Amino acid sequence: MSEQAALTVLGVSGEWIWGDDNETAVFAQAFGHGKTLIFQFTLDNSQRLESLPTRVVNCYHGLPVDDKSATFQDRASMRRAIWSAIATIWAECSDQPTVKDPDVIIDIFDHASTGILPDVSYSIYHEPIFNDYVDLLLPPSQLSVEQPMDTVDFKSLTRLGSLGGRGCTTLVCTPSEPFSEVVFKGIDFRTFLTNYESEHIQEEVKIYYRSLELVSKMPRHPNIMPPAQTLVTICKPGDDKPFVCGSLYPLLPNGSLDKHIERSNESRERIPLSCKAKWCYQMAAALAHTHFVAHTYHMDIKPGNFLLDADSNLVLIDWEQCDAPISTAAPEIDGTWDVEEIPEDQTTTLRYTKYTGPDRRNMPLTTPGESGWNTWNVFLVWSEQCPKALELAEVFSLGRCMWMLLRQPDMIAFEDIESTEEVVEDWESSEDIPAHWKHVIQRYLKHDPNERISLRELTDFWDGVRREMNGDGT
Repeated sequence: MSEQAALTVLGVSGEWIWGDDNETAVFAQAFGHGKTLIFQFTLDNSQRLESLPTRVVNCYHGLPVDDKSATFQDRASMRRAIWSAIATIWAECSDQPTVKDPDVIIDIFDHASTGILPDVSYSIYHEPIFNDYVDLLLPPSQLSVEQPMDTVDFKSLTRLGSLGGRGCTTLVCTPSEPFSEVVFKGIDFRTFLTNYESEHIQEEVKIYYRSLELVSKMPRHPNIMPPAQTLVTICKPGDDKPFVCGSLYPLLPNGSLDKHIERSNESRERIPLSCKAKWCYQMAAALAHTHFVAHTYHMDIKPGNFLLDADSNLVLIDWEQCDAPISTAAPEIDGTWDVEEIPEDQTTTLRYTKYTGPDRRNMPLTTPGESGWNTWNVFLVWSEQCPKALELAEVFSLGRCMWMLLRQPDMIAFEDIESTEEVVEDWESSEDIPAHWKHVIQRYLKHDPNERISLRELTDFWDGVRREMNGDGT
């Protein structure tokens, strides 16, 4: 039986389960019928050891117990109990008039019962730290974005499902267009609750605002996600002053490039060469615009950040500029290298030296992740001191993406790698890929950045290829 079977019958879906740092509470979020609710199970040592909240907390946090009845056999049993408890109270609690207030959390507890299933009850309360969450946010007037911009109240949005990604990225519809799906991206209360104890939530809010402002200021390009046209706002209880917690974007219906590769592999189909040529060009064009027109960088170049629009054109998304994917990261961005540009005749070369000084950090202490760039982010330094090094680092990442597209390897296998050097760029089962395509990809992936092809050359190559394949000069 599915862990969420009891919820599924009600037309409700469980989304997340997480715990607090003090190991005294476990939260769960579920949504259905236009409502998204957060539930809490709280440890209470004065309760019976076998009470549902105590068992959930003990199991989730792995707390030591003297009696097996004070926990669950395994985490799967715990998850099933959590979703079943929520299903038991959903119909009643979701119908309460205050349940959609953005600061509401529903506390779940059970009474002593001799039956097989616990006698579950609930209490709706307004979480005081919600005001701490809103205090982190900025009013629309303090954001450097194109004004005026439409706004919509977060409370009025209807969530339709999570899309993953940093912070909160979810599918929603608005009151004005209830049958049109759009994407909400931002920092919701759930994101705050999962991060506030580590204090990294402050940085997450800054990252979101920075990406919002960056895209708003960038010159437009057909292969780069356009800026948001609608800001999502939220207010403190009893106050009408709005603060920006997110923004809305159009839904690109054909999903991400990595998922497209996965679907093609599952159906044992090779993506047509004409599509591959077009998409390689569009990836290159988007990055060339980023570096040479917008004079910035992306940092998170991977197939999952290229979406396919209604016309199957690629669009580059996710401009947080704070993390890099291990599977496509250039070897030299691991935080252990410094670089300088040395003039040579009519050109320049890059001289890389291994850093041997004391520990250094230019990223916040709360930054999650164990990669070198989570401590020392060379993009922050090289964007000012050596843009050419930054360009060639992203050429490598682009080359990896293009190799993944052309080769069509098992994309799921990249989720568990711990170093970019673990990826082996072979051409197995790629007899359909022209030899000169393979050759140019290998030039992107040289370990020595000085041996890599430039971003302009890369873009010109794929422009020529796609024109040749079109046969009409366009």
